[in-house]
Amino acid sequence: MKISIIEDEKILASKTEIKLKRNWFSVEVFNDIKSFKKNLVFQSDLYIIDISLPDWDWLELIQWLREEKNIDSPIIITSWYGDKERKVYWLNIWADDYLEKPYSPEELIARIRSAIRRWYKIKQSSKLYYKDVVLDLTKNKITKSWIEIELTSREMQFVEIMIYNAWKLITKAQIINSVWWEYDPSLVSDNNVNVTISRVRKKLWDDFKLKTYINKWYILEK
Repeated sequence: MKISIIEDEKILASKTEIKLKRNWFSVEVFNDIKSFKKNLVFQSDLYIIDISLPDWDWLELIQWLREEKNIDSPIIITSWYGDKERKVYWLNIWADDYLEKPYSPEELIARIRSAIRRWYKIKQSSKLYYKDVVLDLTKNKITKSWIEIELTSREMQFVEIMIYNAWKLITKAQIINSVWWEYDPSLVSDNNVNVTISRVRKKLWDDFKLKTYINKWYILEK
């Protein structure tokens, strides 16, 4: 997952970059809008933009990203201002979330995962299909051969990421970031992942052909 940070406070930007990289994110840091625009080649999965940038109006930047570049990735804006009217205003003009400074790295990571998950839900079709398994994202239910199967929210999220990435190798880190997105990855044990996978296998039987490699990579075969 690639994240672009546009932040002129270099110490804060550096600390944020280190924390995010330790949590498996790919990060690019820009200390001014000019360098960001010059190096914008590929769309990032999420943008963190400080509203106090000196060289260009932050609102013009967001409008430029949304309308001129057609970028629909989540945008989190950061600011020292905390009054309610400002927050409502900013969240109504193309931004997806607001984070007041000073913020903790843990809160930022939780906001990132939440924003990505909301965006992921919106981008996907309302239903995902795998053989006789149908995952209805709107109704938040799963059926196999037209029979509804009871899954926990974690199990449902695991099935979702595996069906969406069928026939692709998925790492344990990717699963943790998607299924246990609100937790620090270091707090999620291998047992948490293994138990969830085991329960999914039992509930969906042989139709869910999930293979494990060295207990680190997973692939759902078509």
